Amino acid sequence: MNLPVEVGPNLLGALTVFVNGRLRAAVTDRAGAGGALADAVIVIKDQPGVTADWLGRVLELSQPGAAHLVRRLLHLGWVERRAGADARSRSLHLTSLGTNVAEEILQARHQVLADVVESLSTLQREHLVDIAKTLLRPQARDGEALARLCRLCDRSCCQECPVHAGYLDHQTDH
Repeated sequence: MNLPVEVGPNLLGALTVFVNGRLRAAVTDRAGAGGALADAVIVIKDQPGVTADWLGRVLELSQPGAAHLVRRLLHLGWVERRAGADARSRSLHLTSLGTNVAEEILQARHQVLADVVESLSTLQREHLVDIAKTLLRPQARDGEALARLCRLCDRSCCQECPVHAGYLDHQTDH
């Protein structure tokens, strides 16, 4: 017996594919390469001093994949390594070139997302914000999940980030 599929989740899936495709194309174009390059630049911008290991976990890369990504970032001149918290670790920081690239990636991201919501009325945009806050708030259970969800966010946009608020709620509850 075939049961009818609820339209909302199905349309949300299609919308996710559409927006992700446009977003990936824009940030990949600006970063000059696909994969996690753009995400890594934004993560390091927002959390300077992270290690390659932590970056790999946030971006869900294997250890060799994370090492390769860091080598690419170093080769491009976007990132530099500094002494880490202990003798064995090295922290990652954006160079001035990397900071400029991060800003360009965020501008490209913003343009795509602004174009996507352009046809919505003011009320529809308000509903979209409310829906997004409701869906995102409970998702960040730890620091890595928080960083993973916001890995391409322009953190200057959300005065009160629902993902961070949810993270704080979870920390208080546990």
